[in-house]
Amino acid sequence: MSAADAVVVADSQSIYGVRVTGDVPIRFSRSAGNTTTRPLAEVSVIDGDDRAFASFAAHRASDEFVFDEDANGTAYLRWPHLYEFAVAPDGSRIACRPLDGSDVSVLQNFLFGQVLAVALVRQGLEPLHAAVVVMDDAAIGFLGDCTYGKSTLLASFVEAGYRALTDDMLILDRRQEGFRALPGSGRVKLQVDSARLFFARGSGEPLTPFTQKRSFELDRSKQQRASVPLRLLYVLPAPAERDNTRSIEIRPVSRTVAVRELVANTFTTHIVSRERLARQFEHATSIASSVDAFELRYPTGLDYLPAIRRAVVEHAQRRLTTPDSVLESL
Repeated sequence: MSAADAVVVADSQSIYGVRVTGDVPIRFSRSAGNTTTRPLAEVSVIDGDDRAFASFAAHRASDEFVFDEDANGTAYLRWPHLYEFAVAPDGSRIACRPLDGSDVSVLQNFLFGQVLAVALVRQGLEPLHAAVVVMDDAAIGFLGDCTYGKSTLLASFVEAGYRALTDDMLILDRRQEGFRALPGSGRVKLQVDSARLFFARGSGEPLTPFTQKRSFELDRSKQQRASVPLRLLYVLPAPAERDNTRSIEIRPVSRTVAVRELVANTFTTHIVSRERLARQFEHATSIASSVDAFELRYPTGLDYLPAIRRAVVEHAQRRLTTPDSVLESL
């Protein structure tokens, strides 16, 4: 990405519908910026010093991921050998500091979304673990945890000519007419075997020095830069379920099951206050009441991707173009 095609966080960008400022040189595609008329939240990302992390000195020797909170409500996240973060109690500020010489690309490509999610929960938003593609001016979401194949499926749609709205994290803007899905970073994260199908060998940026997974910036023409109404959700199967599946199936799920899946696919599970859990349930219930959800089942194997994509396209187009009264009679 050239300097002409990038902006720094300090320039004040809207990503996931959030106005992000600060002094940390994270770069996003210009096409990811300034996509909403009003930001849902504002977050400042700053370089942290010893004072920012003084309450959490006991964790500095840990070789495991750490999530903790101090008496003031500041949240602490630490990925050993990568980065540590202190998130203000109101979610307005994130102090960050690299560990063991970790590069800022690790923050941009791997950790930014995860820490931002904590700040957004503190501001009353509920990020979802989902990838979203745009079809016929509608947002089609794929719900699933890590390793479920959201990004690979999204990349398959992009290769077929559809625009990607967001990969991995989804923020929704609740409007009077329904929910609108907001654009993400303009990147997609893929394992090596999936990346070989869609990108040149050796391209992309490693998420961390310890994994082969890479982050790929999408061409502007393949990115959706404005919010889009969320119309359909597809719940992806777990890897173990794919191993026991022999055909591609799409089944409707009840509102109750949809609520359960939406709660299960929250982007951060570390904050479990009563207030947060109540808000999370209300958010999931509201989405499930207005967006149709379906269970997507398919076998393991990248060879199935074209057939899975075709099945989703046919199903989604039928749902998007057929009146509800007709669908109910089928």
